Amino acid sequence: MRVCWGAVLVLFTLTLPVSAESQLSNVMPTSIASIWWVPLGAALIGAIAALMTPFVTQLYINRVSERHSRSQSQREIFRNYAAPLAATCEKLIWRFSEIFIDNRHHFLKMATRPLIFNEYKRKSTLYRIASLLGWVRAINLELSALPRGEAGFISPISKAIRKVQSALADGPHVELHRLEQMCSVWRLSLSSLSEEHRRALANRFEVKLYSLAGDSLKYDSDHLKVLDDNHKRQICSELALYLCSELKRAPISDAVVAETVNQAISALSYREALIYRDWQDAIGDAMLEIDSESVRRFKIIGYEKFEGLLDGEALWMKVFRSSINDIDFDSVDPNDFRAKQLKDLSIGVAEIIKSFDSTKERDLLDRAAVEMARKIAPESAAVQ
Repeated sequence: MRVCWGAVLVLFTLTLPVSAESQLSNVMPTSIASIWWVPLGAALIGAIAALMTPFVTQLYINRVSERHSRSQSQREIFRNYAAPLAATCEKLIWRFSEIFIDNRHHFLKMATRPLIFNEYKRKSTLYRIASLLGWVRAINLELSALPRGEAGFISPISKAIRKVQSALADGPHVELHRLEQMCSVWRLSLSSLSEEHRRALANRFEVKLYSLAGDSLKYDSDHLKVLDDNHKRQICSELALYLCSELKRAPISDAVVAETVNQAISALSYREALIYRDWQDAIGDAMLEIDSESVRRFKIIGYEKFEGLLDGEALWMKVFRSSINDIDFDSVDPNDFRAKQLKDLSIGVAEIIKSFDSTKERDLLDRAAVEMARKIAPESAAVQ
């Protein structure tokens, strides 16, 4: 076939009219002897194409096959873990409905009776949160084990998962509020700063605070309150000097700092329980054990083992077990940011359920749980 094309080219050239031939005389040969290379060149190109086609085709097929296989593997992993993930979210959504819809949140307070029952409710709430982190961790571990795997979830559930992780780990609103409170105590104006610069200063102020107060403040909100008076005054003086330098204004007098120590310490002593992402992974790892009896590699430890785990001395476990203790929703302490954290967490869990409801796995969900998720996270709340 390739040789025939060379012959066609020869015949075409020989049968051209004289005028056309003269026009092409400068660009192509006019005799068979001078175009002997045409069929040879066509044959050479054909041979090269014949050699390269299987290689290129196989390479393309391999890449498409690998991509398809990886995609199929990700979907299979997701399907394997969809049921326990959805079930855990349902258990959490019913607990959050007690707190935020039915206003039955008295069990969060340590001194409420019956003490044993309320202690169980707090621990079981933590168990459900930890179980969710465990299933998230299990899916990530499974995905990362794939060849050239990607650690992540199939949208739209991925966004909802990130909202849960963010609710537990992120606290820029706490930093900014703390900065604003301190500036209010010392009558320092932030009006000249943009929102972006305020957040940046809030972050630097937080670093400065912990460098002066020590890491104990991260998990003990009363740490500053129990310091001796000289130590309190020293910390406040350093922070006042730092803020004045950052805001380019004259330093605050020692007398004013001394008069406002108690106000400043109160403004600095926020209760928060940030579970950083590495800590979330640590909790997730601790919640997992090998499952040799199902298609899943992992399963969640039982409640009995969890109670032993909860008594651990690791810093991340100390923060986690105190993350919901003594939250008073009847009279919310403005310095207790754990209340907002728990609310944001409930919205994240509700978003996971709503996301499940938009996938083929919606049949895994109890319709009543879906409706409750919509109450806890209506569309207006989801946008915030």
